[in-house]
Order: sequence, then C-alpha cells, then structure tokens
Amino acid sequence: TARAGMLGRDLAGCPAGLLTASRMAELAVRIGAEAGLDVQVHDRRALIELGCGGLLGVNKGSVEEPRMIVLTYTPAGEPTGHLALVGKGIMYDSGGIALKPGDLSHSQMKNDMTGAGNILAAMSVLAELGCPAKVTGYLMCTDNMPSGSATQLGDVLTMYGGKTVEVLNTDAEGRLVMADALVMAVELGVDAIVDIATLTGACLRTFGEEVAGLMSNSDGLAAQVSAAGEVVDEPVWRLPLVASYLAELDSDIADLKNLGGPNAGSITAGLFLQEFVDGTPWAHIDIAGTAQSSRPRGWTNRGTTAFGTRLLVELALAFAPPTSA
Repeated sequence: TARAGMLGRDLAGCPAGLLTASRMAELAVRIGAEAGLDVQVHDRRALIELGCGGLLGVNKGSVEEPRMIVLTYTPAGEPTGHLALVGKGIMYDSGGIALKPGDLSHSQMKNDMTGAGNILAAMSVLAELGCPAKVTGYLMCTDNMPSGSATQLGDVLTMYGGKTVEVLNTDAEGRLVMADALVMAVELGVDAIVDIATLTGACLRTFGEEVAGLMSNSDGLAAQVSAAGEVVDEPVWRLPLVASYLAELDSDIADLKNLGGPNAGSITAGLFLQEFVDGTPWAHIDIAGTAQSSRPRGWTNRGTTAFGTRLLVELALAFAPPTSA
C-alpha cells in the first residue's frame, strides 16, 4: 500500500505538460500489464461514438486528446462482489472559459487528476494483495483549457445515457467528466460505485486539508468507506444529500445545470452526481482539500498526498455488496 501511495503522489505531482491524458493512458497500459489488469483505452473518436458528451465537452478547448481508461481487476476465484471506481482525471484545470484567478492555485491544478491517479495506483496492487472482489475503474482524463473552441457558458452538453446539462461554469468540469462514467458503471451492473475527485473548493473550506467529504445514497456503503478511511488514516466525514437542494440545479433548457447557487457547493455537486447513478449504491469522496498538503503532517509530506489511494485499496479488500441503496 505504501508503494501504491507513492505512485499516486508521483502521478498527482507530475507537471501537466509531461502527464497528459494520452500519457496517462500509456502509463495505465504499462502498469496494468505488470499488475494483472485488463486495460481498455478510448480515444476521442471512440468517445464520440459512445456519446460521452461530458468528457468531450470539457476537452473542447484543448489541443490534447481526451482519454477514458477502463481498468478491470478480476480475482482468481468467484468474486465476492463487483465494485466500480470512477476518478476525475483533469490533467490540468485552467477553469476553461471561466478562467481561474492568476494566483498560486494555478500551480496546484496539475493535481486535479488525483482521483484518477488514486484509482490507477490502488488497482496496481490489488492482485498482489489477493483482493477477493472484482473492481472496474474508470479514469476520465482530459485537461480543461480556454481557447476559441472551448465550451462556452450557456452551452448544453448531452451526457452518456442522454441526460442534458447546461454549463453555467466551465470550472465545474469534474462532475461533467465523471457523469459519463457513472452511467456506464450502472449499465455494467456493478454492486456499488465509488467516485473520487478533487471536486469543490467548498469542501476545502469546510474540512481543510486533513478530512475528505463523503456523500452517499447508501448507509451501508458509506459505512464501508468510512471504515476503510479509519484503518488507513485517511478520514472522511459524511455530508447530507439534502433533497430540496436539488432545485438549485434546475435548468430552463436542459435536465440539469452543472452548478448550484453560492451556498452548499459540495452538497449540490454530490446531488448532481447522484442524478447519474439510477439508484445504484454509490458514494462520492471529495478530496479537494486533502489532495495537497501545505506542510508535512503525520505520514504525509508537503505537496501532493494521494489521499484516497490507500483508502480505496482497503475498501476493495474488504468490500461487501450493500444490501440496498
């Protein structure tokens, strides 16, 4: 697990000019071969054929192609369950047309693919640890850049599965790329889905750098995620999915907006993602605050932490299908 954590840190800390979406796919193929994983890589043409409007919409402003990387770990014996992991893989987040302020936050935006990096790192050790569950990972990789071809505010994207989303802020892009994969995981018929993402600044403001946010439609799955976090000292704290707040995402021209109001930003982001899981047991881990540490602390150094990598390993090793959402 330490080796997985170090791989996750290396991925999250790598400059975005070196670790592009296509390079991430190449690494996944190489690491997957060494780790006994089946790896499927979907390029732009394949994503267009699939209709992955979220990932393609975020990628519109970039000269770098997007990649959806699907990793599958299958145990030697009868699987104890089937867990899907969905990771936000924004290789660099400029904010798109909604450009971020020109401050030090820009230098950290190479770590906006920490969720995807965590999944790749965690799955690289499952065979060695004898994980009894089947695990499928979706790494949704692109950068988010401003250009003459970028998605504009007010555009409507058609996600995989057919839901439409009005884009009110191009800096709320992580939920768009993950929505495509959430629907795919549901179609795969998995027992549960866990997504992990550096998703909202609101989560950083709420919990700081040491605790991640957790939202879930399943008490059983939430308990498993929390227990895994306790074992590996990657704590999470559950936030409520307040149903009435879903009205914040109402759109006049699409099924959803990609951004709620000024308050409860972490919760409305979770409610957005929940709209794509169709009742499947699901948990969302927001690592916006924990992905980077401003100082050495405990077992973490200063810089990228790969917080969530060892949590996902522990979760997969002990995974039991929740009885219901």
